Amino acid sequence: MKEIRLCDNGNIEQTFKLCEKNDLGIEIQGFSNPYIDNKNELKAKYLENLIRINKGRSYHAPYWDLNLGTKIVELQEAMLKIHNDAYNIAKELGCTEMVIHSNYRPGTDWYDGWIKRAKDFLDKFLSDKDDSITICIENQFESDSELLLKLIDEVNDNRVKICLDIGHANANSNMQVEEWIKTLKDRIIYYHLHNNHGKQTIVGYNKDDEHLGINNGTIDIEKVLKIAEEYTPNAIWNIESKVEYLEESIEYLRKLKYI
Repeated sequence: MKEIRLCDNGNIEQTFKLCEKNDLGIEIQGFSNPYIDNKNELKAKYLENLIRINKGRSYHAPYWDLNLGTKIVELQEAMLKIHNDAYNIAKELGCTEMVIHSNYRPGTDWYDGWIKRAKDFLDKFLSDKDDSITICIENQFESDSELLLKLIDEVNDNRVKICLDIGHANANSNMQVEEWIKTLKDRIIYYHLHNNHGKQTIVGYNKDDEHLGINNGTIDIEKVLKIAEEYTPNAIWNIESKVEYLEESIEYLRKLKYI
């Protein structure tokens, strides 16, 4: 069976109940705002709930406006502090992966320069870290897989891999999700699974990031999961559907015998 986790999107009680009921792990997303004023209280709440499950756990770091390849020195310094704080909380909560966004915006910078700055940042960030937590760089706005492929190869550190968000790839890129997997291969150790209606303009839909149930959108999820198993058999799958779609996503994976 696959190692499968649920992303809580800050909905702690409801998500932990589903994890406990279905014997699944958790991705902690309650600290996505770096400036929340109740971090200690929130950590205590997570620790209390983590006792309930004996499965893998991971951590989603803050990502708003944190461009790994920024040219702004002050932002680099702030970003280092924010990611260090996130890493320390992830450690306290016993997480083995930490997801961070690349936040590259297509058309805003040359790949080579951005990659160099992002590598320099990651080298600095990792300089005092052990290998207990793998940093998973998540795609969001990239138009294809090339940037992350080059970044991971340039960094060349087993502590840095890729989180492929298939919903972001479907909505924001010009490359089929299947091709992302085939080109990035085992650089991917972590997935965010959710569905959407891509770039279509349909009344009533948020065309860019709906976070629907995994079988509710234009991604051929069964095909994508088969290719993921072929190219990245050891990767962790995280269901990142909105909380109201988590149960149907779990049942769909159960129907396909991944749970």
